Amino acid sequence: MSVPVRPLVVFPVALRELVVARTVDVTAGTRRVTLTGDQLGAFTSADGTGWPAFASPGFDDDIRLLFPYPGEREPVLPLIEDGRVTFAEGRRPIARAYTVRRYDPRGRELDVDVVLHGDGVASNWARAVVPGDRMHIAGPGTTRGVPVGADRLLVAGDDTAVPAIARLLEELPDDARGHVFIDVEHVTHVQELHGPAGVDVTWLPRGPSAAARPGALLTAVRAMAWADGAWFAWLAGEQSAVQQIRRHLVHDRQLPRSAIDFTGYWKRAAAADGVRSPRPRLPRP
Repeated sequence: MSVPVRPLVVFPVALRELVVARTVDVTAGTRRVTLTGDQLGAFTSADGTGWPAFASPGFDDDIRLLFPYPGEREPVLPLIEDGRVTFAEGRRPIARAYTVRRYDPRGRELDVDVVLHGDGVASNWARAVVPGDRMHIAGPGTTRGVPVGADRLLVAGDDTAVPAIARLLEELPDDARGHVFIDVEHVTHVQELHGPAGVDVTWLPRGPSAAARPGALLTAVRAMAWADGAWFAWLAGEQSAVQQIRRHLVHDRQLPRSAIDFTGYWKRAAAADGVRSPRPRLPRP
C-alpha cells in the first residue's frame, strides 16, 4: 500500500509592508485581522530586487508577522538575500508565525486569525490594532498541498490550529473522508466550519482554564474507530500534546511516520509566561 504524501513547493521569501484593512471577531476568543497593500502583488524592493506576487496555495501556509520591541514604533526587520532570511548584527526581529486563513489575490486581502489569550505580543497587537496600522510580513517560504493518496484523514489540533483546519476542510475534495478533533478553550470559541459530508468534526471545549483537560485530544483520537485504508494525519497545537498523539499513531496504530504531518505551534510552559514559541518544527526521531 502506498503512503499518502503532501506535495512540496519552495517559494522565495519576500519581506512585504502591508496595512490593516479591518478587524472582526470570529469568536469570543479569536480576532481576524485583514491585511492589504500593493506589495501583495509583484513589486520591486528598494535594492532593485523584483519579487513575485504573494501566493498561498497550501491550507497550512504560514507567514511571519514582525512586531516592534516594547516602547518602540518600528520593528527590527530581517534581511532577505537570495530568497533567504538573514539577520543583521544586534537585536533579532520579534516575529510570530501565523497561518494564512484566506488570501484573495484579486482584492489583495490576506486574513490572519489571532487567538486572544494571555499577554503575548501578537494577542496584544490584535486587540489594539486599527485600520491603517502597518504590518510587515515575511513568507511563506514553503507550501504543501492537500495529501495525495489518502483514503482517510485524521486531523487534530487546538485553538491555534483552527485557521489551518478550517481552510483544509474548505479545500478538501467532496468525496474526502475522515475525522477532525478540535480542542478549544470554551464553547464560545466554536466556529461554523464547512467541509465534505464524509469528514466528521468534533469540538472539544475545555472550560475557563486552558490547562483543564490537557489530554482531551489524545483521548478522542484513542477512542476513534479506525477504518481500513491509507490514513494521513495532520496534527498541530501545543507541542507536548502533538507529540503524544503522534507517538500513539506510530506505536499503537502502526501509522508510517511519513504519513503524519505534525507541528508544535506553542509550548504550555512558555505560554504560562505569556510567550508563544514561533512554531518550531518538531524533531522526527
